[in-house]
Amino acid sequence: MSVQILHCSDMHLDKNFNMASLAKVQERKEDLNRNFLAAVDYALMNKPDLFLMTGDIFDRVSPGNAVRILVTEKIRRLKEAGISVFLIGGNHDVPKLGGQHLAIDVLSSAGLATVFSRSDEFERRVLQIDRKSVCVIGKSYFSQVESQNPLHRCEIPTEGDYNLLMIHGSLQGLNVVSSVPEMASQNPFRPEDIKVGLNYLALGHFHNYYERDHEGCRIVNPGSMEKLSWAEMNDEKGFVWAELDGSEVSTEFITLETRPMERYILHLTKNEDHSPTLKDYVIDYIMSKSDPAKIARLLLRGQITQEQYNELMINEVIQATREAFFHLGFDRTELEVEGFGRVFVERVENPVEAFVKRLDELISSAATDEEKRRRLEQVRELGRKYLEEARA
Repeated sequence: MSVQILHCSDMHLDKNFNMASLAKVQERKEDLNRNFLAAVDYALMNKPDLFLMTGDIFDRVSPGNAVRILVTEKIRRLKEAGISVFLIGGNHDVPKLGGQHLAIDVLSSAGLATVFSRSDEFERRVLQIDRKSVCVIGKSYFSQVESQNPLHRCEIPTEGDYNLLMIHGSLQGLNVVSSVPEMASQNPFRPEDIKVGLNYLALGHFHNYYERDHEGCRIVNPGSMEKLSWAEMNDEKGFVWAELDGSEVSTEFITLETRPMERYILHLTKNEDHSPTLKDYVIDYIMSKSDPAKIARLLLRGQITQEQYNELMINEVIQATREAFFHLGFDRTELEVEGFGRVFVERVENPVEAFVKRLDELISSAATDEEKRRRLEQVRELGRKYLEEARA
């Protein structure tokens, strides 16, 4: 008999979305809840032996009570169905400065699941499944030095008939590319770091799904369960069903329904007729694409005159089109005003992003100076920790 696994990751429950409407923010949170519940329901229907959650269960260190209760109730249902649940913390679950419990630790304290909450060393639990020993090993994300290799100089026990390892990190190699590039340097490891004897490497962190094989080990990253950024617009979202049978590992990616996203480009020129005004022209274009269920972004590109710019009145455009989409964002970074050039700078979501982006630029410019590069990386990680703790 095979060992059956449902593997999901990066739910990011209780995420704070940058939207003006609190009702829409709550609806987006429900999008995340719905897909997590879909994975739980699939498990309750198909009864896997193991339910693995490989980090970023919550989007922040201190999630709200409602979502904590939701997760606890669903994990209780899995336990009552005889399904063993294992969790690790991701970079959004683990406090940046250490010294605190993870929100998911309550599941272990209540006896509902096994939580490998340590970040400094691997923990393990051995189960007997159909007369086979299954060794599940894992550790949470190492947040204090994010450039640290999670597999470096670590003892990884492979004492079971089947050996499964859970980590939240970045595989570098095997033609793996993250849909969100800035994630690729966080807790990085290489294929040669993977210990021989592992059957299944359960990953989290990258938001795009991928699978690879290396030295007899199936490497699986299910990706996030909902589209969380524009970089993920074309990603399929879901979770993985895996079966281990002797030396064979079979997998199936179960897709989930996600909030539709679309990017539009409107080219504007100073010589084009935008009657009666440029504002009306843009509003008409937006309404022609209207879809109240969709998250959309409109890129305004080209060159216009100062008079046309004065006609645009973007706040009035936003007001007139607020019901056209579930959410509509505007990007004017490629729009030039005659005589002034590009007057709109790239929007930065928060101070953490601005800080990290600037440090990444400095690190890239110091590529030939290893000592300077190392110090800048330390500054980036320390600054990120303190800024994120201040925002938590």
